[in-house]
Amino acid sequence: MSGLTVGYLSIDDLVLELRSTNGTDEEKKHAAKVLPILADRHWLLVTLLLMNAAAMETLPLCLDKLVPEYLAIIISVTLVLFFGEVIPQAYCTGPDQVKIAAYVAPLTKGLMLFSSIISYPLAKLLDRVLGEHHKSRYSLITQIYKSRPQSSNRITYS
Repeated sequence: MSGLTVGYLSIDDLVLELRSTNGTDEEKKHAAKVLPILADRHWLLVTLLLMNAAAMETLPLCLDKLVPEYLAIIISVTLVLFFGEVIPQAYCTGPDQVKIAAYVAPLTKGLMLFSSIISYPLAKLLDRVLGEHHKSRYSLITQIYKSRPQSSNRITYS
């Protein structure tokens, strides 16, 4: 879950918006799957953190019943470090970040719905306290461009 969290939340809004309008057919398809999930970033964040915490707490509890306590701790820390943190973060933040996010989008949406009784109210609280997620650079540039007087919108070459 940690890799998904870092992977999803580090996707640049501008890159995703540009891919959804100007990308190849495959890039447009991937962007169309990811954009709805990223539309509510606080809900996504709370969901992935909640599921990550649940997974990380469940592993040692299950291992404790199978092996001695000290061994459960060693196995749990090792598995979580490599298979829950390092490898997923390296994989989910690579050059295929949007493609990976698109492939796991149904799972992510399912987790959001599954945890919604807890995650959605917390996300709305975050929206209220911190404000909704910032606008993308693309939207800000568009707003700035549209707010300028018409005469200054022309590009001139010297």
